[in-house]
Amino acid sequence: MTELGDDTQAAMCYPSSQQYEQWKARAEERGYNSVSRFMIDMVEAGSKQMDLSVEYDEEPRELRRQRNDLKAELDGARRRIEELEEQLYRGERKAIIEFLEGRSEGTTFGEIVQHLVDDAPARAAEQLNQMEGSDVVVEDSLYKLADENNDEL
Repeated sequence: MTELGDDTQAAMCYPSSQQYEQWKARAEERGYNSVSRFMIDMVEAGSKQMDLSVEYDEEPRELRRQRNDLKAELDGARRRIEELEEQLYRGERKAIIEFLEGRSEGTTFGEIVQHLVDDAPARAAEQLNQMEGSDVVVEDSLYKLADENNDEL
């Protein structure tokens, strides 16, 4: 049993019967006269081995910078998606509306699709004309991405 004296304080824990028997067996294996002394030593040993300080991988300032960079990238991607959706909306929707305006009696889905297929070269030419110089360059009748836009894809 642990020595009792004026400088000791009772502390209790309630392990399961199975756990207590394991502790008791370990205490006996290691030459302890009491399970209480074994528990005290194990708590102390465990306390010394545990480093309760937390070290962050990143400083808060660095994390804020990374978050801001990612947010800016996300905002840019959202703007680009909106632009592309608007182009698609304007292009395809505009082509369909213009086709239907000339068909007061109505038309079939197949005729609309065929019109879009037939009209695609004109729409592509219009897009390329708008992109030429800033996004696309023409060299020897070949269309290429402008150098400053190669990394945007």
